[in-house]
Amino acid sequence: MRVNPMLQAPNFHKMRGFTLAEIAIVLVIIGLMLTGVFKGQALIDSARVRSMASEVSGIRSAWYSFQERYRALPGDFQSAGTQIDSAAVSGNGNGRIDDNRERAGVWQQLSLAGFINGNYDGAQSSVGSASDLDCAPGTCPKNPFNGFYKISYSAQAADVVDPTHEIFTGDQIPVGILAELDRKLDDGLPTKGRFRVHQNFLGACTRNAEWDVSTGHTNCAGVLRD
Repeated sequence: MRVNPMLQAPNFHKMRGFTLAEIAIVLVIIGLMLTGVFKGQALIDSARVRSMASEVSGIRSAWYSFQERYRALPGDFQSAGTQIDSAAVSGNGNGRIDDNRERAGVWQQLSLAGFINGNYDGAQSSVGSASDLDCAPGTCPKNPFNGFYKISYSAQAADVVDPTHEIFTGDQIPVGILAELDRKLDDGLPTKGRFRVHQNFLGACTRNAEWDVSTGHTNCAGVLRD
């Protein structure tokens, strides 16, 4: 009697697993893929550091160039409405960026005078305070991580007492990016030198007076003091 082929037992001799060579090839391919991912991320991070360093340097250059031209601080310039543009919000001329009108006016006066790109509205209701990192699109320029640059006469850098003019980098910046930016701009130490961690982020982004890169914390902020 013939047996229905569909009822025959499977031929286990034809079934086999991966050989060690095949597994090794797969692992090599996975390793190469991971290496490519890590290298790609490193290139992206490096580009972001260069971008931030360029932006901060550009802000400082605009800050000083404005003073050379108008003999006044951007944002604090009393005659901005007549000497720059009728739309410009004028400051009180006391030599300090020390209120919301002037913190917003910094960017408006710099842009209307042609020292920075972009259009900024000078809206004092959108710029936050001297101690926070708040601002709104159209009032302050953005950093590469969607935080906002701000300038204020304050003492928000870690371990400082005396106020001076400070450039806030804005928040949402990974700790590793800030650590590298610090090495480019200053001494690489978050509580010393001209570039420091913003005091609100001291605990989350530093440890033992070092940038705590091992945590991979993604929301940090720095301060560059004048």
